[in-house]
Amino acid sequence: MSENDPYRKLYPPSPTPTDETCSCPAQHPAKLMCALGYNPLHCMECNKEILPSSLGIGATLVDGIANWRAIYDAIDRLWLDSAEYELWAEHELAEISSPVNRRGREISSAINEQHKCYYWYFQNQSVDDFEPISNCPVCEKLLDVYTGGIFRQLTCEPCGLVTVGE
Repeated sequence: MSENDPYRKLYPPSPTPTDETCSCPAQHPAKLMCALGYNPLHCMECNKEILPSSLGIGATLVDGIANWRAIYDAIDRLWLDSAEYELWAEHELAEISSPVNRRGREISSAINEQHKCYYWYFQNQSVDDFEPISNCPVCEKLLDVYTGGIFRQLTCEPCGLVTVGE
């Protein structure tokens, strides 16, 4: 498929390039997050995609992940579009009790039974006065600094959340 092909956006996505997949020497925790790619499973250390087959999750859970990804991605793209749905979409992404976040937390919890997994909590970093949260949006306890990774991340172990920390 050529970059000049006017139909390329209607074709299925190409496989993730090898340099965009996790190749960490040890298994690190995963995070369920949408990053405009097809695979929402990312490594907490390198932030690259984790091959789903490496996690040993079953077909039912894979279906749930794919369904959640499609819904989250749709809301995320409505927010990024910055048009009529922007405020609604931002609310859905930021409200931890919204349906898409409840479903994502359930899925990351199910993944966690086989491989340590967090759920990525959205914060709108595009605002000029952005300040990351310091307390968990679920239990309100102070978030912990994740000691690895390529950027500062904050976690809540009891709630299974991870978010940006700077």
